[in-house]
Amino acid sequence: MAESIELGTIPTNASQTDADPRPESSTRDQQDIDEEPAHATSLSPVDGGWRAWLFLVAATWIEVLVWGLPFSVGILHVYWTNTLFPGEGASTLTLAATLQTGLLFVNAGLFGPVIAAYPRWQKLAQAIGLLSASVGLISSAFATRPWHLLVSIGCIYPLCGALYVPCATLLFEWFLERRGLATGIMYAGTGLGGTIVPYIMDGLLKGVGYKAAMCSLGIAYAVLGGVALIFIDRRIPISRYANNSEEPRSSMRQRLNLSFVKRPSFFLGITTILLTSVSSFATTLWLPAFADDLSLTNPSGTVLISILNAASIPGTALLGYLSDHLPIGIVISISCIGSGLACAFLWGFGTSGGGILIGFAVLFGLLGPSFAALWTGMIVVIASKKSSCHRCEGQSDT
Repeated sequence: MAESIELGTIPTNASQTDADPRPESSTRDQQDIDEEPAHATSLSPVDGGWRAWLFLVAATWIEVLVWGLPFSVGILHVYWTNTLFPGEGASTLTLAATLQTGLLFVNAGLFGPVIAAYPRWQKLAQAIGLLSASVGLISSAFATRPWHLLVSIGCIYPLCGALYVPCATLLFEWFLERRGLATGIMYAGTGLGGTIVPYIMDGLLKGVGYKAAMCSLGIAYAVLGGVALIFIDRRIPISRYANNSEEPRSSMRQRLNLSFVKRPSFFLGITTILLTSVSSFATTLWLPAFADDLSLTNPSGTVLISILNAASIPGTALLGYLSDHLPIGIVISISCIGSGLACAFLWGFGTSGGGILIGFAVLFGLLGPSFAALWTGMIVVIASKKSSCHRCEGQSDT
C-alpha cells in the first residue's frame, strides 16, 4: 500500500508548469475569462441608473455648447456683414460662417477613428477640443479683417469636434433598447443651443459690444464645457492591457474593422447625411438674412432662427423615439419628405408675411435638423454583418 502511495505522488507546481504546453498568452487569456464575471458585475446598468442619465445630461450639454454657435451663426453673419465689415469681404464672411459647420462634420470622420484606435487619449482629445473652441471664440473678438474670422471661427473653432465625438460613440455603451430615444435627447442639445445662443449673442452684442461678447462666450464655453467633461465617462473600462507598460506599444492601439466601407448601405447613409446636412446649414444661415432683406421685425431673424431650433428639441426626441419602434427607412422618409415640403410651400411663399415663416420654422425645425437623431439607427444598419439597403426599408434597428 505504501508503494502505491509513493507511485501516486502528486507532481509539484514546477513539473506542472513544465508540462503545460499552452503559451503564456493563452494562460493569461484564460485568467481574464475567469475574472470576467466578477468584473462584469461591477458595470453600471444599461438603459438606466444614475450614471447613464448623468452621462446623457453631460453629453447633451456638450451638444449645446458645440453646436449652439453653428446653428445660430446666421445672427453673427448679419452682424459681420452689416456692422463689423460693411461692404467688405462678403464672400469671405459667408465662408467663415459655413466652413466651421462643415468642418465640424468632417472632423467627426477624422477624430472618430483616432479616438477609437487610442481610447486612452479620449479625455485629452476632448480637452484639446474644448480649448480650441474657447481660443477660436476669443481670437475672433480681435478680428480686424474678414479673413481673421475665417481662421478663428472657420478653422480653429471646428477642432471642438474632438469634444463631442466621444459622446456620440460612448452613448452606444450606456444605452441599448432606449438608444434612439437617448440619441434624440442628446442631439436635442443642438436645438437647445440654437434656441438660447441667438438671444445671448444678440443681447451681448447690443449690451457690451462685439469684442466683449466674443470673449465672454469663449470663457463661458471653457468653464461650462469643463464641468460637463467631468461626467463623460465610459461604462466599459478600457482593457488593462491598453495601459500595461510591459506590453508592446502596438498592443495599445485597438484594431479597427473597416469592412463597413464596402457595403452599399454605407454610401447610401453618407449621401443621405450629406444632403440633409446641407439643407439644414443653408436654412440656419440664410433665414435671418432673408428676414433682414424683407425688413421683418415681428418676427425678426433672431426670433425665427430661435423658433426653428426650439422646434428641433422635441423633433429630435420624437424621431429618436420613432427609430426605436419603426424601420429606420420609414422614419428617414418622414424627416426628408416633410422638411422638403416645408421649404417648397412655406419658405417659398414666405415673402407675403411673417406668419408663414413662423410656420416654416416650426415644421422644418421638427423634421429637418432633427434628422441627426437617426444617425445611430443608420450606424446600426451599416455596422451589421447582414447590412444591405433593404434592411433600411424592412427592419427596425432595435
